[in-house]
Amino acid sequence: MKRLLGWGALFAVLAALTVLPWLMLDDAPAVEPPAQFRRTDLAWIKSLFEKHDPRGQTPDVVQSIQLDEAELDRLLNYAVELRRVSGIAAELTPGLATLTATLTVPPNPFGRYLNITAELADVPGGIRIQSLQFGSLPLPGTLADWTARLAHHWLLRDKTYAALADAFSQVRFDENQATLDYRWNPGLLTRLERKSAELLIAPEDQARMLAYAAQLDTLLKPHPRGSTVPLVSITAPLFTYALQTGNDAREENRAALTALAAYLGGISLPKLLEGDSHSIRRAPRVLLSLHGRRDFAEHFVISAALSANGGSRLANAIGLMKEVEDADRGSGFSFTDLANDRAGVKLGARATGDAADRVRQLLAAARSDADLLPDFHDLPEFMPQTEFDRRFGPVGGPRYQRMIERIDARLATHPLAQ
Repeated sequence: MKRLLGWGALFAVLAALTVLPWLMLDDAPAVEPPAQFRRTDLAWIKSLFEKHDPRGQTPDVVQSIQLDEAELDRLLNYAVELRRVSGIAAELTPGLATLTATLTVPPNPFGRYLNITAELADVPGGIRIQSLQFGSLPLPGTLADWTARLAHHWLLRDKTYAALADAFSQVRFDENQATLDYRWNPGLLTRLERKSAELLIAPEDQARMLAYAAQLDTLLKPHPRGSTVPLVSITAPLFTYALQTGNDAREENRAALTALAAYLGGISLPKLLEGDSHSIRRAPRVLLSLHGRRDFAEHFVISAALSANGGSRLANAIGLMKEVEDADRGSGFSFTDLANDRAGVKLGARATGDAADRVRQLLAAARSDADLLPDFHDLPEFMPQTEFDRRFGPVGGPRYQRMIERIDARLATHPLAQ
């Protein structure tokens, strides 16, 4: 009898393993992947975050963010771009939000996509999962909501999650609109940054980044505070250290570029990954320049780190967005800056690709600015919007594209970008 029960249980498990994937997985996505992000999409997202930047909010006063369906989809698909989810969309009706997400799954005989649909109802003090469906397999709303509440209570043990849950007081869904009420605590931003690093960066990668941050600190200490030194005088010994580790070139290059970009961006990696201070920000003690300009070094290194960590397309878009904003209200559109961005994107991609070991050797052997990238001083820069439009506009047009081709042709002859 026991043997019969055992075989029956085994058969039930095997049946479940066969039937559940068949019910859950589909051959077609419920949500198509988003189109490539345009500069206007990124500019809108940046302006949204600037408008609701918690650092500019009055502490402990309830604030509200309102988004319509198109804006919410735009924001959600920005997250899709970063997390490589296939697609996500929202439908908003009074009291209810229907979220549909499509995830691409590894090759299997059941289907290429996992389509998930969740109905979220707004209730006093939060939201409730009304229904949840994986492909053709529905999960009872009561069970889904009970599971979510159990997870919520378990997560409240985490101080960051508890502080974040306390900050958001109410979510309301209306016809084509979602409203989020929140009460900001200034210390929450640093807590969130640390938690994000803890969740998104593997412990071994954190150790690598901290090692390069320490090397960077050692290399900069001999220079007087506030002085400006050539970037190449730092990158060469930094990547010599990378060579000496003997470890995987891709991982070492990514860690070195990230540490260097964090320094130029005013972020202290030790404070982010190890400390408990109220802020992770630290103004660079020593300034770095490339071809005699600090902004060239910042564009080049930060774009390289973005590319090494998040893909060339997004890094290119972010660089372009900044130049367009400068044309509108800043220093003006500069093809010099854009060229340094593109050079950094190519470096980041090659430093973490098949040419990683070769790139590491070239950076360790670099002795001049020209060894890092060509000098783009001769390109047009500091153009207000009207001048840019007259000479090269619009972005993506034939005259603009000829300049991009000219930049890429020059980069194609450089050893680091070939």
